[in-house]
Amino acid sequence: MRTVRQPHRDTPMGHEISHSNPSDPSDRIMPPLPADGFHRAPVPPRICVGRARALYVGPGLDLAPHLNVATTLVVSREQPFLLRLWSPAKAWSDWRPYWVASIPSATLHHLKAIGPVAFLYLDPVTARLGAWDPERLSQGRERLIGVRTSLGIETAFGAFGIAPASPTDARIARAVLQVDRNPAAFGRISEAAALACLSPSRFRARFDAEIGLPFRRYRLWSRMAVVMRTIASGGSLTEAALTAGFSSSAHLSSAFKRMFGLSPSDVVSLRAEIDLSDDPVLGLDPRAERPLRRAHADASTG
Repeated sequence: MRTVRQPHRDTPMGHEISHSNPSDPSDRIMPPLPADGFHRAPVPPRICVGRARALYVGPGLDLAPHLNVATTLVVSREQPFLLRLWSPAKAWSDWRPYWVASIPSATLHHLKAIGPVAFLYLDPVTARLGAWDPERLSQGRERLIGVRTSLGIETAFGAFGIAPASPTDARIARAVLQVDRNPAAFGRISEAAALACLSPSRFRARFDAEIGLPFRRYRLWSRMAVVMRTIASGGSLTEAALTAGFSSSAHLSSAFKRMFGLSPSDVVSLRAEIDLSDDPVLGLDPRAERPLRRAHADASTG
């Protein structure tokens, strides 16, 4: 891992706090000051970007309502954050306080935290490994807070017992690897389907079954990793947008805010330390170009 200092569908499960009328925290960003890891306050903002997973550690942020592609674990260290969810049937739920929560992918939500907080953005396959019950989340939070070193992706995800996984269908694994290498490509699903030797309709169905979300949304998630890597390397937002396949920086800003609740320029203004990790994509070995575990699907079927 190398470090670059940037100058300038369900109800969530978590460790809820029993407050009858939780107060609305002030909307502010705490100033970054030197600190040692997540266990000691204050915590300066830090972003770790892997190939399919990501991590934010730092002060609470004033986030707009947004809808993550990846399942997200949210951990607060010193005081609970407030969370509410949107559903078509009931509109916005009431604000509820949590110490730790799991927010499923494709769930519109609104979160307010003063911090310090940690956001763990899971890769799509790992997000489907088992239920995130309150006890598991609470134990993971305690282990995370107990880490006495600077948090990285492996350390943070390891606190919750999370390791990269891989698709069981070798054809889908091959497509995922190529999307990771060049997410700005594959604007048409037929291009990815050709890599898997499947028809577009069959590829769409297999991809949804293996990854747990549509191909286009997974590709968008991969493009956001390219954006963060470009920014960390000193590129402008316009360069980041074009490198990741967006038509303009305005197009990028709109998509980024819908996914994370803040704009890329907001991220830059945090003056966060950005770590670029070689964290593997969905457990794939890029040297072997095959899943690390044996694929169960025969490439000649389906």
